[in-house]
Amino acid sequence: MAYWGSKERVAIGLGKDRLRLLVARGNGSVRVAHSDSRALPHGALRSGLRAPVSADRQVIAAALNELLDDARAAGLLRRRPDLVALVITDGSVKVAAAPIEGKIPGAAEGSRMARWVLRELLPAEADTARVDWAIMATPGAAAAEPDRWMLSVGGDAELLREYEALVDPFGWTVGRIVPWTLAAASVDYGDTTQAESDSADADESPRRLILCEADGTLACLFEAGGVPRFHRAWRARVDGDCVAEELPSLRRYVNDHLEMTIGHVCLCGTVDWSTAVAAACDAVDLEVRRVKPEEALAGALRG
Repeated sequence: MAYWGSKERVAIGLGKDRLRLLVARGNGSVRVAHSDSRALPHGALRSGLRAPVSADRQVIAAALNELLDDARAAGLLRRRPDLVALVITDGSVKVAAAPIEGKIPGAAEGSRMARWVLRELLPAEADTARVDWAIMATPGAAAAEPDRWMLSVGGDAELLREYEALVDPFGWTVGRIVPWTLAAASVDYGDTTQAESDSADADESPRRLILCEADGTLACLFEAGGVPRFHRAWRARVDGDCVAEELPSLRRYVNDHLEMTIGHVCLCGTVDWSTAVAAACDAVDLEVRRVKPEEALAGALRG
């Protein structure tokens, strides 16, 4: 029998249109105990690379208080949670990966390298940016492919501090800030698709395009062998027609610039949005997997 433990972990999903709360339990492993969401007034939360994050912090605090009251009524959150993760819109950060040659860098050198990777992507000076990094391995990499990469995620320090300030009134400490696409990428939903198994590249690592609606914004992440190779966020409309218009250019970029193919598409968003986008993917023969927003929140706690 699996022992999940009693430690509580909290993930808060922040989108332009909706606020989500997920409470999980576990010592090491994660089991979802409770999840809920509240709609936000249009414009209550902003998506961008510079502060401010919130146009109305009182509205967001009220919505979060309602979610917490419901969780406590279910017998949860009687104590301070052991981990709080914020899942934020991709438009608030930049994500990039670069191949690593030679030995794995130490903390100081790694931080400098991560900032260098993001130097042309962030509209912030090096001393005003907050950058996190990790070394990722590509299992079964082809001879021409590097087998280790540095994944760098960064944003304006003031903006990220504003996100953290949203939970300050509860005395919580944010241990992790994750964009929606990386949260969705952390969900393990099984083996490769049939299309990937039948492809000429079946001996290489799976390649997937992750599309996230993120409760009011649109973002994508192309991942090969578990390593992000391309990341983008939009501020435009996010309906199925919008995604249908973007799919040909995304596929062309992956084919021409990355010299790869899309094995399948992973969708993370509301049911209506995912259904519309799945139809757009089907029209261009792209196989689809779906990840619920709640699964992505839980993935942010595991990752």
